[in-house]
Amino acid sequence: MHQAMLSVEKALRQAKKVLLATHINPDGDAVGSMFALARIAVRLGVEARVLLPAPLPDFLSWLTPPCPCVRDLAALDGWVPDLVLLADCGDAKRAGQELDAFFAGSKYPAQGWEQARTLNVDHHKSNPHYADVNWVEHTRSATGELVGTLAEHLGFGLGGELGEAVYLALASDTGNFTYSNTSASCLAMASRIVDAGLDIARFTQCYENVWTLARMHLWGRLLSEVSLHAGGAIACSIVPKRYLDEFALRKSDLEGFASWLRKIKGVRVGLFIREDAPNFCKISLRSMGDVDVQAVTVLHGGGGHASAAGAELNMAPEKAAEILVAQIAACL
Repeated sequence: MHQAMLSVEKALRQAKKVLLATHINPDGDAVGSMFALARIAVRLGVEARVLLPAPLPDFLSWLTPPCPCVRDLAALDGWVPDLVLLADCGDAKRAGQELDAFFAGSKYPAQGWEQARTLNVDHHKSNPHYADVNWVEHTRSATGELVGTLAEHLGFGLGGELGEAVYLALASDTGNFTYSNTSASCLAMASRIVDAGLDIARFTQCYENVWTLARMHLWGRLLSEVSLHAGGAIACSIVPKRYLDEFALRKSDLEGFASWLRKIKGVRVGLFIREDAPNFCKISLRSMGDVDVQAVTVLHGGGGHASAAGAELNMAPEKAAEILVAQIAACL
């Protein structure tokens, strides 16, 4: 049995109060893993709280949290954890300023926090092991696969809402079990969840079929503007901030678009650039695993996986596209 998992189990069993969080703008693996870990904590008799700085996007809003949620640490209102757990967070900086400062030991939110232990459960290759206890396995398909392994080790099984949260995590980070990171162990775990009673049709209705007409129209515009580079090996899409304003949509409505770029025949890397502010943009790179896109994002202070990585750049999106296309082409 993996020693790191046993250390996580021990920390959870010894805790009385645990705060769980994940990275900002969370995806299905982040929320699924966090909620599943919260359910495990509650079943172990630990009082739990979940930190969610923003409302969940529509494709995740159907999930039921297993414990109270707060928008910021001030909302804890004197509730002090003795354990703080980050799930699917490749770097504490991605958890936001408050938790980043806490994990760095530079600022405690309130009296008593200095006694809290920290946990880091993740599968990002670039994870720097920033907590007291780190369970990081980058060969896993999703952080949810680690959480599912813990649940089964504890004898909880993968039925009900716990299994549903783990399945969400697996499906999210594997592109519904189509990406190169989809492993046999991941598929086997998904099979056990279905065997435990997961209604896949209902899951798909909640997770996939939640689009608005405005989102469909925005994606239509973006698809019509995709450009090809490096002889068709790189597909690039730029989303000016005004597009989201025009369609009255949120950043979460762009979730998954970067992966669509790989659907073009001959494309080996999809480059997705979202403008968040003047001279500031978020980039997402996707490949089928044959090109290590993380090697490109680390040049800009980012990280992720070989087939899916991202970073933030202090420059206009058009300039970012010019630089990134050249760097990706060098990798090809």
